[in-house]
Amino acid sequence: MTGRGIMMPFYEYFTGKGGQILLEQKLIDVYVDGNGAVVGAKVQGPDGKIQNYKANKGVVLAGGSWKANPELRRLTDPRFTENMISTGYPFVAPDGSAILAGVRAGGILVGDRCEDTPHLRRKFGTAHYGFPKGSKYGAPGLGISGPRWAEVIFTNKSGDRFVKELDKANLGGYTFYDAALAQPDQFLWTVFDDATAKKYKWDTKYPTCEEGHAFTAGTLAELAKLTNQPNLEKTVARYNGFVDTKKDEDFDKPAESLTKKIEQGPFHAVRLVLCVHNLTGGLAINNNSQVLGQDMKPIKGLYAAGETAGGLYVGNGMPRAIMPGRWAGEHAATSK
Repeated sequence: MTGRGIMMPFYEYFTGKGGQILLEQKLIDVYVDGNGAVVGAKVQGPDGKIQNYKANKGVVLAGGSWKANPELRRLTDPRFTENMISTGYPFVAPDGSAILAGVRAGGILVGDRCEDTPHLRRKFGTAHYGFPKGSKYGAPGLGISGPRWAEVIFTNKSGDRFVKELDKANLGGYTFYDAALAQPDQFLWTVFDDATAKKYKWDTKYPTCEEGHAFTAGTLAELAKLTNQPNLEKTVARYNGFVDTKKDEDFDKPAESLTKKIEQGPFHAVRLVLCVHNLTGGLAINNNSQVLGQDMKPIKGLYAAGETAGGLYVGNGMPRAIMPGRWAGEHAATSK
């Protein structure tokens, strides 16, 4: 079931009970009274005007993480630079404002789990995540994964290979992302020939790939010039030699994956774009989703859910919002 399939029944139930949902609202801060309790929220609407809301029971911070904020996301991992995109853009672009509001109210942070699986995604031939063909917001790109990696090479901006093309989590003490994030400007390419493109029905033109993210040329020399990869021809020739000998002397790609030379023109290069996906750091909460202060005691009237709450990762983003959100609602409803 998709997120919409889960959320729309919630929406209908909530609005049917008289609840109101205001879209395109940005949390600026929360209001704290003299006793340290959170009593309201300061919100900016789409027109830039500020609205102040008084809380009768409490404020639930659920404004996402800071994955779309290149400065703050470096607190999670200093390699998460401005060269990376954040998944969900332009509809989901959390800048950390909800987390920062909680910190200003006295909340403490829980560190991130530092795992590739929640944090990172990769796209091929597109700089956007999850859009279908024909969308005005972005293209879907190519599905390059699993055993298909045996028929491509990954290169950096100079046209040099930088990793064994093996789609596994552990490449022998490091991951694909460790290697990719270390490349200059994190500017990466996926290179393959036309036999592979035809085999997998990879269309490098729009609307499958985005303009400027996929190139095709009759020769490797022309492709190297189009993509500004000066070492590409030499890299492909060396790799083809490894396929012949079934031994990758540079990155130890297994012999069973050295199955295909890159030799039949035209030749293709599509951008390999790294994405920041789910961060798991955020405000510390207890079993009632109350935000914890420096004394590890709950801050009255302040709750957090979703990616604003830290230390939660259950393999899917929706439970991170649904479960703590319910805990917060149940506790706030019975609080005095």
